[in-house]
Amino acid sequence: MWAPSDLMMQPGQGGATARFEAGVWFYPSGDNDDDRVVEALSNCAASIVLVPGPGADAATRRPRLVQCFERFGLLPDYECDLMELGPAALSLRHQPSVGAGELTPKVETAFARLNRALSDLKRSFQIRGSELEGAHRHIAALEEKLLKLKQCRRELKLLKEQKQMLRKSPERRVGQILLAPYRLPEKLAKTVWKKLRRPGRKPRRSVASSEYQEWFERHRANGRDLERMRSESRAFASMPLISVITPVFDTPVQRLKEAIESVIEQAYENWELLLIDDGSSNPELLRALPLLAARDRRIILKNPGKHEGISAASNLGLALAHGEWVTFLDHDDVIEPDALFQIVKLLQTHPDAELIYSDEDKLGEDGFEAPLFKPDWSPDFFLSYNYVGHLTAVRRNIVQKAGGFRSQFDSAQDYDLFFRVIEQAKRIHHIPRILYHWRRSQSSSAISVRQKPEQLEASRLAIEDHLKRRGEPAHVAVDWRTHAFAVRREMPEAKKISMIIRSRRGLELLERCIESLASRTSYPNYEIVIVQDDKFHGASDFSSRFPHYLLHFPGEPNESAVKNFAVNQTNDPWILFLDESIESIEPDWLTIMAEHVQRDEVGAVGGRLLNPNGTVEQAGTVVGVNNTAQPAFHAFPAEHPGTNRQLQVTRNCGAISSACMLTRREVLQQTGGFDESLGGTLADVDLCLKMRRAGYLIVYTPFAKLCWHEAPSDEIDVKGEAIMRERWAEVLQNDPYYNPNLSRERADFSLGKLNIG
Repeated sequence: MWAPSDLMMQPGQGGATARFEAGVWFYPSGDNDDDRVVEALSNCAASIVLVPGPGADAATRRPRLVQCFERFGLLPDYECDLMELGPAALSLRHQPSVGAGELTPKVETAFARLNRALSDLKRSFQIRGSELEGAHRHIAALEEKLLKLKQCRRELKLLKEQKQMLRKSPERRVGQILLAPYRLPEKLAKTVWKKLRRPGRKPRRSVASSEYQEWFERHRANGRDLERMRSESRAFASMPLISVITPVFDTPVQRLKEAIESVIEQAYENWELLLIDDGSSNPELLRALPLLAARDRRIILKNPGKHEGISAASNLGLALAHGEWVTFLDHDDVIEPDALFQIVKLLQTHPDAELIYSDEDKLGEDGFEAPLFKPDWSPDFFLSYNYVGHLTAVRRNIVQKAGGFRSQFDSAQDYDLFFRVIEQAKRIHHIPRILYHWRRSQSSSAISVRQKPEQLEASRLAIEDHLKRRGEPAHVAVDWRTHAFAVRREMPEAKKISMIIRSRRGLELLERCIESLASRTSYPNYEIVIVQDDKFHGASDFSSRFPHYLLHFPGEPNESAVKNFAVNQTNDPWILFLDESIESIEPDWLTIMAEHVQRDEVGAVGGRLLNPNGTVEQAGTVVGVNNTAQPAFHAFPAEHPGTNRQLQVTRNCGAISSACMLTRREVLQQTGGFDESLGGTLADVDLCLKMRRAGYLIVYTPFAKLCWHEAPSDEIDVKGEAIMRERWAEVLQNDPYYNPNLSRERADFSLGKLNIG
C-alpha cells in the first residue's frame, strides 16, 4: 500500500506497459494533489478503482476525478459491479467508446444526484434507527423495573404468609398470656386519650422542611414587602391592566378557591380575572362558581354552556379580556402575591417587553418542591421542552396576531401558542423569581408527563410545526429517557470541515484519536489537520493509514496562536477544534453538531465530553462560577438527567470548550479568533463571549458524545483572569443561561445561598 506521496515518487512510465493490472485509490476529501496522483496512477496501473476515503464526499469528488482520468484514456466501466466496496466505488479502464466524452459527465451528474439522495435516505434511516434504539432501551429499563416490582410483590406475599403463620403459632399465644399484665396500663392510657382528645380534629402531619422550602421562605415576599410593593405600584409610571385567564372544568372547589384567592391577594391591583367554565358538571362547583366570582368586582365569570376543551375556553377568555397584557393560571394552581407586581415592575425599565416569564415550582402534599430555576431566553432549550411554562405574560395584541390557541394542540396548547408568539416577539424577558406554584395532582403532568401521554405527541407536533414555519425541515424525536425532544435538522449541504488537532502529548493518543475519527464518523466531508510545534516533532513520524495533513507551527508554542495559525492555513468553510485525546463514541456525533452550525444564528457547537470512568467532563461551560468559568455538571454520571434534565437536552450555554468546538470560518474571522494572550479555558470562554456579543448563539448538544481520555487540569492564570474580569465584568456577574439563584461555587445547577432580591 502506497500513500499518495510515495506514489508520486515512483518513476513515470511514459509509454511503457503499466506495472500493475489494477490500482485502488481511496481518495481523500481534499483535492490539492489530484492532478499529480491521477497522472502517477495512470502510469502505474492498467485499470483504476476509485473508493471514497474517510471524510470524502463522493457526490462532489468522484465526477471531478473521472474527468481527470479521462485525459489519460481511463474511462468508467459502469458494468463492473463493485458494491462490496461501497455504492460509490467505480472502475476505470482503457476502453474504446464512441462519444464517451459526452456520456460520462451526464452519467456522473446523475450519479451525484442519486448519491446525494442515497445519503439523505441513509441519514434518515440512521436517525430513525437511533430513535428506535432509544425507545428499546427505555422499554428494557421499564421491563427491568417491572421485574423488580414483581419480585418485591412476591417477597411481600411471602412475608405476609410468614406473619400469618407466626400469629397462629403456639409460641405467640404463650407470649400474649405472659405479656397481658404489662399491656393493661397501655390500653387504659389509649382509652383515656381518645376520650380527652377533641372530636373532629385531625392529627397534623409533621413533615420536616426541605432545603428548598427553607430557602423559599427566606426569599419570598413577606407581609412588609407586600405593603411596600402596593405603595410602590400605585406610583408606577405605567400601570397596564393585566387579564388573568383561568379555564375551569370540574375543579375541586377548595383548589379553585385557593387559585382565586392567590389572585385577589396580589400586591399589584390593576388586574381582571376571567373564569371560563368549560361545561363543568360537578354540582358542588356549579353552586360555588357564582359565589366565588362575587368575591371581587374584578372577577368575570363566563359559561358558554358546553365543554369544548381548554383551547376553546382560553380563546373565549382572550375575546373577553380588556387587558393590555394577558397571563394564564390553571384552575388548581396558585401564584405568589407579588407575581403581577414583578411583571409590571419589569415594564417600568423595559417598556418594550413583549413576553415575560418567571421561575416556578410544584405544589405537592408536603408543600413547595421541585423548583425550576430557568435561564434567560434560550431558543434551543425551548425546542427541547416547554421550560418557559408558568408564569408567562404576553401582550394581548401579539397573542391575537398569533391566532390564539389551537384545539388540535390541546394538552400542549400553551407550548404551541408560545412558538407562534416568539416568531413575532423578539423582546423576551425572564424574572428569576419563583412566582408560580404548579399543583401536583393525579391528572396533571406536574407529576409526570406520563399522566398525559397525548401531551408528548402534541408537543412534538408543535415543535415540527414551528420549524416548518421557519423553513427548517427537521425530524423531531422523543428522548424516552427524559421525555424531552431531540431535533434532527436536514442538511441541504454537508460543507467540508477541517478537523484541527494539535499534537503535543505523544503518538499513541494521536493514533487512537484519528483511528476513531476515521472509523466512527459518518459525516461525509472532512479533512484531518494535525498541527505540531517546535517542542514536539513526533507528528512528523505519524504513519497513520488514514489521510491527513500535517502543519508545522513556527515559533514559541502558544495554544491560542497555534489554533489561529491552523485556521489561516486551511480553507474549509467549517472548522472543528479537537483535543488529541478525544475519541468518538458514536458515528453520528459530527453530523449532529453540523446540523446546528449550519444555522446562521449559531456561532459554535459543543458536545457531551465524558471521562473514561463514565462521568461527565464537559457539558457546556457556565460563566462566572468559581471566579471565571466552570464546566457544567462536571463529574456527574454520564446518563444522569441533571437538574431539570439540562444535562441530557440540547440547550444554549455561556461557553463551550475548544476540546470539541465546531464553528464557521466567517464567525472566527468576524470575532478575531482566539486571544493569544489567553490560554486554556479562558481563551475558549473569551472566544465564545465574543461570539455572543456579535449576536451568535452557543449550543451544547448531549447527543454528540465523545470520550476525553486526558482532560488537562487548568492551572490558575492570575494574569488571564485579571484580563477576563476587566473585559467581561458584567457578563461574569450574570451568565444568562445560568439562573442567578443557583450556586456560584459549583456549576452543578444546585441551589445557591445568596438572596437576589
